Amino acid sequence: MTTEKRGHGLLRWIDQKLGSLILAMLGIFLKIQRVWGVKKPIPSNSYLVVCFGAIGDLIILTRAVKTFLADQKVYLACSNLNYSSALLYTDFYAGIESIDLKSPLSIYRVCKKYQINQIIDSTQWANIGPIMVGMASLLNTYIITRGFKSNNRFRCLTYNHIIDHSKDIHEVGNFINLIVGGIKVISNSQLPELLTDLYHPRLRKTTRKVLLHLWPAGSRAYLKEWPESNWEKLAHHLVKNGYQVYLSGSQSDALRTQNFIERSGLPLINLAGVMDLKSLSEFIQNEIEFAVSVNTGVMHLLVEAKVPVIGLHGPTNPVRWGPLGSASISLLPRSGLSAYLHYGFEYPKADNLAYALNMLSVEQVIDAMTDLPSRDN
Repeated sequence: MTTEKRGHGLLRWIDQKLGSLILAMLGIFLKIQRVWGVKKPIPSNSYLVVCFGAIGDLIILTRAVKTFLADQKVYLACSNLNYSSALLYTDFYAGIESIDLKSPLSIYRVCKKYQINQIIDSTQWANIGPIMVGMASLLNTYIITRGFKSNNRFRCLTYNHIIDHSKDIHEVGNFINLIVGGIKVISNSQLPELLTDLYHPRLRKTTRKVLLHLWPAGSRAYLKEWPESNWEKLAHHLVKNGYQVYLSGSQSDALRTQNFIERSGLPLINLAGVMDLKSLSEFIQNEIEFAVSVNTGVMHLLVEAKVPVIGLHGPTNPVRWGPLGSASISLLPRSGLSAYLHYGFEYPKADNLAYALNMLSVEQVIDAMTDLPSRDN
């Protein structure tokens, strides 16, 4: 599994400061181009979907794309960060390109390669997406672009069509609105009707095998960790009740996971770094009865594999980023500051204010296990 590394403070600062300046200049050139009356063609059925977010973003986005562009020819432009998750969808996307984020013409070259003239940019806050999309539109006047309207007013200047990005709905709702080109989702209560496959009731597969995913990723990931002592208590409870327990993680988590197993003294199975995402997805779909995971890409992978999952959320807001579907449960700490992340980097500066997952008890998780919906055999 690829390690997720996003939200680096310096890179985000450069993106926001220099990016806004570049976007403002691009906006001026594109406005002049549009005022001169260069006509756009009737849209074709070929789309380029841009996703530079984390693994979870790409999984959620693809759920929206597969639901609402199923009969279209769709290409994907991703990054090295989420390329491993893009490979889960080689049977859906007409083509997948890993983009060099240092080259502003990368998106233009992909459009030229596949003769694409419609771009849907899913980046929510970073400026690199609209910069590349704006460059493509500037160099090829036949390209039509669509992206999110967010706090940075300059981002909107490069798109032909903008869609409001809401902090009040799950991100899959925002992606659905972006894909359909209008406001279709205004409440999470609409999601069961729109994503029927995920919300279809299922019976539990009784394999007595459980997956635990201990390690989050991204900016200040330690603030999204559940205490290892709690994981150890939960693992003891599961083993005592006859479950075989698997621990997933990236290659960089392998040693840490092995140390955890040795400290626990339990017969836990270390999958960290053993499987790529596609192999892990197939394994959990076929073998795992249910899972417990911190809020990270693997949690969304479990949802797509239709495995019942208990999501442990601290700073991450489950309303915005929780596991989807009828077979999922989201838990929050019973006290402390939690569920405050919107884009994913809005932490309080002081760690003692930003962290509350130690207030989510083992008993909460064990109680939730009895409430998990069942799953098909």
